[in-house]
Amino acid sequence: MFRFRPINLGVTLAITGTVVSLTAPLHSAQAQTTAPAQQLNRVEVTGSAIKRTQVEGPAPVEILRRDAIEKTGATSLNELVRNIASMDIFDQGELTSNSPAGSGAASFRMRGLDDTNLLVLINGRRLPVNALYDSSGAGASVDINMIPIALVERVEILKDGGSAIYGADAIAGVVNIITRSDYQGAEVYANYGISSRQDGQEQRYGLVTGKGSVAEDGYNITASIDYFKRDPIYRKDRELSKSVDFRRYGGRDARSGFSPYGNYVDPETGAFTGGSVLPCPAANLSGGICRYDFNSSLLTAYNGADRLNTMLLGALKAGEVNLTGEFIYSQSINHFESHPVPDYFTVPSGTGLIAGRFMQGGPRITDRKSILTSTAVGANGMLGEYEWKVDVGRAASRVTNNDSNYYDATLWTAATESGALDPTVTTNDQAFVDSLKVRPRRDGISIATYVNTLLRGDLFQLPAGALGFAVGAQFRRETLSDKPDPLSQAGNVVGSIQQSAVSADQTVKSVFGELSVPILAKLEGQIAVRYDKYSEYSAASPKLALKYDVLPELAFRASVAKSFKAPALKQLFGASEQGALTISDQHQCDLLGIPAGTTCLISAYQVNGSNPSLKPEKGKTYNVGAIFEPTPMFSGSLDFWWVYKTNEINTPTITQAIESGLVGRDERTNQFLIFTNLQNYQQRAVNGVDLDLQGRFPVNGLGRFTLRESITYTKSNRIKTAEGTDEYADTYIYPKYRNVVTAGFDRNEYSTQFVVRTTGGFWDTDEPKPIAEGVNRVAPYTEVDWTGRFGGIKNVFIDVGVKNVFDRQPPLSLTNALNNTYSQMGFAELYSIRGRFFYGKVSYRFM
Repeated sequence: MFRFRPINLGVTLAITGTVVSLTAPLHSAQAQTTAPAQQLNRVEVTGSAIKRTQVEGPAPVEILRRDAIEKTGATSLNELVRNIASMDIFDQGELTSNSPAGSGAASFRMRGLDDTNLLVLINGRRLPVNALYDSSGAGASVDINMIPIALVERVEILKDGGSAIYGADAIAGVVNIITRSDYQGAEVYANYGISSRQDGQEQRYGLVTGKGSVAEDGYNITASIDYFKRDPIYRKDRELSKSVDFRRYGGRDARSGFSPYGNYVDPETGAFTGGSVLPCPAANLSGGICRYDFNSSLLTAYNGADRLNTMLLGALKAGEVNLTGEFIYSQSINHFESHPVPDYFTVPSGTGLIAGRFMQGGPRITDRKSILTSTAVGANGMLGEYEWKVDVGRAASRVTNNDSNYYDATLWTAATESGALDPTVTTNDQAFVDSLKVRPRRDGISIATYVNTLLRGDLFQLPAGALGFAVGAQFRRETLSDKPDPLSQAGNVVGSIQQSAVSADQTVKSVFGELSVPILAKLEGQIAVRYDKYSEYSAASPKLALKYDVLPELAFRASVAKSFKAPALKQLFGASEQGALTISDQHQCDLLGIPAGTTCLISAYQVNGSNPSLKPEKGKTYNVGAIFEPTPMFSGSLDFWWVYKTNEINTPTITQAIESGLVGRDERTNQFLIFTNLQNYQQRAVNGVDLDLQGRFPVNGLGRFTLRESITYTKSNRIKTAEGTDEYADTYIYPKYRNVVTAGFDRNEYSTQFVVRTTGGFWDTDEPKPIAEGVNRVAPYTEVDWTGRFGGIKNVFIDVGVKNVFDRQPPLSLTNALNNTYSQMGFAELYSIRGRFFYGKVSYRFM
């Protein structure tokens, strides 16, 4: 186990001690003024099931309200994440169009952990995970692109373990998306945006309407509809990504060896012989191999999108009982194109085997349709002095991929082996080509059905205040069905990967209890525990938190929580999937026995698969921090956090698999098979600091200036295996910090805001420290956004803005450029290559 070493507590105490000394005189002065007592309403804030009068409790919670969200100009939750320093970014699903499961999807991440470690709720209720995700478990999370930002009232981010309250799998934390409700009136809006290079055009239109007030009329109905369309941006249209030949940046030529001219391959070793079926143009010849540049056409650098989202909310006061209903329907349609079929083709010439690309077949096409539906009904009321609450709901994610321009492997092999079809020309009989084609289809559905019950209130009075409690029971059933067509399951589709079918379900029964304990007048404790029972395993998830109000201007908080995360259904019950892999690392070639002097560029297959023996991952989360407000104009928080995981599920790297002898041969092509099946084989320890400073500066007769500094610094991200402990912080996609500075000015109906976002640099390698000699350093990256709002016309609001004002392009990463595990656009998936972007929005409100 990693040792828990809170060595930064001294720093915390030193800083907060300084704040105490600075605020003590202010505290004395304020104490002389007595304000009239008033009854404060209690509200529920993510992090506790007990209502409270203060937003700041023992747990660190960041809240983004609607006005702040609108000022960012974000058109999706995925874009909004870029303005939240505590959230991580790995945006491959929005940047690439050739991933069968991930393209078009997006997810939340935090604390240097995978997206599956962060629980995403909508109005406190669970959503189903994306219906199509990899057999490794990657992507088994909520697709946040299916949640329209137009319907969001606020986003609450719990930044420590939420397992005891919300579910055992909330290891990194919880994101609770609260939608608009109790809306009265109507609002229509229209958005338009376009990049300075005249691409990536965005359009958005919507309507929100509501009638009735629950407090005054006893009912409310709120309805909304939002439509969003975005045109793609192509790799060929940006300097950095226009070619995979990165020799122009000091890298190597990463153009594909699957060439339309047909590179001969040695059937025994998988190595290229240096010859080709057709003469290779000089511009394509590199390293004795005929190359194909897949970035120079067709592939996207930023995917298009076509999304329709609707929501209907209802609330009714029936005597002493409040009834609620919620219906969400979201639809996303994507059209993806990738290059014509590449594969190993059997031919009646040369070595009898080529790495080719059949251009006559046209681009491979995937038409993807995703639908999210969520229906929930609830009731709450009072049972004496206690509040009760019941929610029942069902949510489903449905995804269908319809593919075209692929081929039946059996028919294809016979046709090319006999010479009836020449895969290196475009003059084959088209009718014969079409007779070999197949249209693979993949249907997935993920369903979450649940019943939540809650009882809360005050048990009795203690000397320091009321002892608050909450108890609840939950029932949840998760089902997953992923059905590729039979040819895809058999691995008999030329140009596609083998895909496994899954039909699985699990039931989870949970009970939990929470106490809010006023230990002393200024010391509050939170004690919570949850017990979750799955079919094969069960565990308790306790949490203990404290908040000490040293002064009205200063408070300390600390928490510790345990959690466990069950394997995803596909990790347990899926089958094997395999995809093409290019091996170019000399050490790997040596281990595979490739003869010395042979070019190390071996085409192989990587095989991933499930493991029914997987055990749950276990986690511990610690947080120690301070909240301070020395003056009404200045406030902030400082939190040190640690996350520890054991039994973490992962796949061995290619090198680890080869070193372990997890190597075989494909029966059809005799190419190497590299097995990287899932295992509970590692532990992880991540720790860092969150700092949030906010200033509010009103100027009489002018308006109000605001300034916010928010930074998350990750000190360490270590992985421990049987071979030792590796440090990944400050390496590829794990920068040590993200910083967001926001400066704004508001005057009546007018406002303007600048946002400066900085992502720290990192070593350009995905290998752990120590860093090898000669590895480059990726520079820090900063973007500046400007937004403005004008409301001088009655009921009309105009928003304009420029994102990435200075038209910054991402810094070069050769790890991304040269490794087909990533997008190969030349920059890490932490940024966008869109460049400067102009947008405007007009809203009209019917009062």
